[in-house]
Amino acid sequence: MVTINTRLGQVRGIDRPGSMSFLGLPYAAPPVDERRWLPPAPASPWSGVFDATQHPNRSFQLPFPQSLRRGDIPGAMSEDMLYLNVHTPAAAGKRRPVQVYIHGGGFTVGSANDFDPTPFARKHDVVMVAINYRLGSYGFLDLSRFGPDYVGSGSLGFQDQIAALRWVAENIADYGGDPDNVTISGVSAGAGSVIALMGAPSAKGLFHKAIAFSPGEIAPSAPDFITPFAAAFGMSEVGFFDHLRGLSGEDLFKLQSEGSMAAVTAVDGTVVVSPCHDAIRNRVNPVPLIIGACIDEGTMLTPAVEEAGLEGLAQILAGIAVTIGAGNGDRYMRFLDTLIPGGSLRERMTRLWYDYFRSPTVRAADACAAIGMPAWVYSFEVPTEHQYGPTHASDMPFSFNLFDDEEVEEGAMLAFHPNNAVNRRLMDLWTDCFARFMRTGDPNGGDLPNWPIYAADTRPTMVLRDRAFVVGNLDSEAALLAYGLGHARG
Repeated sequence: MVTINTRLGQVRGIDRPGSMSFLGLPYAAPPVDERRWLPPAPASPWSGVFDATQHPNRSFQLPFPQSLRRGDIPGAMSEDMLYLNVHTPAAAGKRRPVQVYIHGGGFTVGSANDFDPTPFARKHDVVMVAINYRLGSYGFLDLSRFGPDYVGSGSLGFQDQIAALRWVAENIADYGGDPDNVTISGVSAGAGSVIALMGAPSAKGLFHKAIAFSPGEIAPSAPDFITPFAAAFGMSEVGFFDHLRGLSGEDLFKLQSEGSMAAVTAVDGTVVVSPCHDAIRNRVNPVPLIIGACIDEGTMLTPAVEEAGLEGLAQILAGIAVTIGAGNGDRYMRFLDTLIPGGSLRERMTRLWYDYFRSPTVRAADACAAIGMPAWVYSFEVPTEHQYGPTHASDMPFSFNLFDDEEVEEGAMLAFHPNNAVNRRLMDLWTDCFARFMRTGDPNGGDLPNWPIYAADTRPTMVLRDRAFVVGNLDSEAALLAYGLGHARG
């Protein structure tokens, strides 16, 4: 164990060779009882020595599919879960670049405890912070009709993330980090959070660079869940809201998991003022950006919805067409017919999921190019014999030195790729460029080929296979038009 002095008081953490971890640090007050569905408030001070040696609570969530994850995730489930974990090489000596990692999981599962980024922190002499935030109906249910206290309630999860960034700005120097050099990163929903924060004025100045691994863009507006749910319960809207407020956290989660409650991440005009590509063009939070997706994104996601058949494909498309720039979906369906004529349901669904993550990638990069903000785009295609191939989130072990963790095969994050010499070499190249980006705002300078800044006329993409190389115009003209990009080039 190790104990350090911080401006908030003494903190006891875990001492490891070459690194220290401080787990479960409170960055906001517990959002329980009367604070449910209210913005994050400052955490209470502590007296004595704060014990930061145990993983914190996680938001209520269903178990992650066992086929995609090995081992149990530490931390109990609770509404009291606004905590973060800090992993640092040392708490003194100098100020190191900081990366704040926002977990994925479709805004309904995941936590700061999902994996241990200590190997990355230790190898690259940087500070890693992993954060919890409210999920599902706890964090993304629009209740603004019930009064001014609930304006922005549809973005409470994003407000939690911003509160965590504010804690980092005020406190990370005590843990060896530089508050003036903060990179936000995330995978899947975490990457969607990254690009949402680029559209959040209240996050301005709290981060200086951004990395988005397979981002899904949030919806342009929140659907109305309250009216139909209140009617289903035979209650007035106010009566239904009072009923929800009186439920325990466990019972509220039961409603959510049974499908009786729902929430969608969306531009709310209060916290997140516009979609990422518009926010970038409007310079809400213009920062250098690395962004990309995996070539087989959909192979992991398609089986879960395949049984729904063509009707399921139509429902999925109706739900996400607007986020891939495809309007009501008709244009995108024509694109699918052109791309894979006579394609099977699985092929069509798998392509749809790929475009769901690739589209925000190219549209955000296009927006950066439009204002002269540097962006670097990648496509992760490292070969593997795993049945899903280089699928959604399979780039995470490569991006955080997890092959250096002897427990990665038994740990919480499933490695889709074998821990062999070729993949460890690629991991070293890949993480080196991310560490350089954290330090300088430019991933170039190591042994990777030169990675050009994205430009609308050439559209360069760094491709990672069994080696790294750059290609131009990776997306077809039909795909770009389906993504809603007016200046498509083949």
